[in-house]
Amino acid sequence: MLRSLDLLRQITPAASLIADDDGHMTLAGGGSGYTKPWHWHDGLMLLLPSLGAFRLKHEARREGVWVSEDRFAVVPASHAHDTSTLRDNQAHIVAYVKENALRRIEASLGSLSRVRTSIRTSGMFPVTPEIRTLRALCLDGTGDTLGSAAVRAHLSAALLIRCLAAIEQGRPLPSASRHGHGKALIRQARAIIAARLDQDVPLDLLAERLDVSRRHLTRLFHAEVGLSVGAFHRAKRLDAAKDMLRATDLPVDEIASRVGFESGSALSRALRRRDGQAATGIRASSRALVAHSVKK
Repeated sequence: MLRSLDLLRQITPAASLIADDDGHMTLAGGGSGYTKPWHWHDGLMLLLPSLGAFRLKHEARREGVWVSEDRFAVVPASHAHDTSTLRDNQAHIVAYVKENALRRIEASLGSLSRVRTSIRTSGMFPVTPEIRTLRALCLDGTGDTLGSAAVRAHLSAALLIRCLAAIEQGRPLPSASRHGHGKALIRQARAIIAARLDQDVPLDLLAERLDVSRRHLTRLFHAEVGLSVGAFHRAKRLDAAKDMLRATDLPVDEIASRVGFESGSALSRALRRRDGQAATGIRASSRALVAHSVKK
């Protein structure tokens, strides 16, 4: 199925449109259950995850590769591909670039011959610090939060140029290796757990969400994190509780509820076992430290 830029203009919600210049469109996407079955575009596609990761299938890798936040994918015009995500709150930016837009860039900046060679086939390239910053600014600027459409257009153009520079200067990243894929899976698992501190995250559910076996997930998680899934979940709950005790005046029972403990006393017992201080002691120590700093 062809998803042309003209079609995208018709179906994209205004809040998702970052910029739309002649031959160059940048969109914000993501959300729960994001998936796009096999399709192609009439322009080059740059896919930049900002939260979570994609499984990208394309003509050369129908079994799929992993595209995470540290890299961006390039898919040439008319190359069929399929994308899906494993995380409910996944977010990304996607830029589409047609030939006339590339020619305008060449007229302004010079030849893109090396870039054109690299984008003849699908590939992945590293996200530089500049790309990371521009990606964040583009996402913050969707809707009316950033200001005028002109500012968003400049951010979008700058992001495209930095991506083209990364393509020209860098070597394509290898397709997801077993080790790299495992690290990406564990990043996803950790993010899912961190987003559900107030809920139980059964290992079976997590394995199903990540499309791996329970045994494989258990082995990978312990190898990467040094803890079991359950121990990591509990540690994140306690860390979040400590942060709230230090930074807020919320009642201990309320904090306990927010991090999945049945009561404030149960939270206090868990904190005392791990850190040697109950909830009230942690809060009192934090306030005493603040008061001492103010006196100085």
